[in-house]
Amino acid sequence: MNRLASRMTMARRAGALPRQRRRGGTTVLEIVISFTLLSTVLVFATPLVARHGRLLAAQRHYRLALDELSNQFERLSALPDVELPAAVEQLRPSSFAAGRLPGAEVHGELNAAEMGQRIILRLHWDEPGRRAAPVTLMAWFIPNRERARRGAGEDEQ
Repeated sequence: MNRLASRMTMARRAGALPRQRRRGGTTVLEIVISFTLLSTVLVFATPLVARHGRLLAAQRHYRLALDELSNQFERLSALPDVELPAAVEQLRPSSFAAGRLPGAEVHGELNAAEMGQRIILRLHWDEPGRRAAPVTLMAWFIPNRERARRGAGEDEQ
């Protein structure tokens, strides 16, 4: 028996015989812990992803509003000085902007300034906080002789 005991001891040391039986799968405790960690991460990440999507949409709308106001300024700058007040009163958003910005409204204000006329354009739409803080652009139009001639020439014809 001595020989058998020494052989089993040598075999155990070499790793041929397992000391105890081991299972290769996962336990229920490991599954519960991993599920808990995963659900905790999802609980915190889901609102952040939703907020990020709203922020991207708001940024896209803001860029569109800036483009719309700069296009309105470009259109107004091509008009003769005498037609400017009427055009500022009749401002409307383009069909492109109106289709992408729900409830979009453009308001203009024309004021006399030291070197010409100051125009303030404001655009607001149906978005939280946008009515109280519209996108605003301001420009100064210096009287242009060529624009004045175009306006006078059209009146004479």
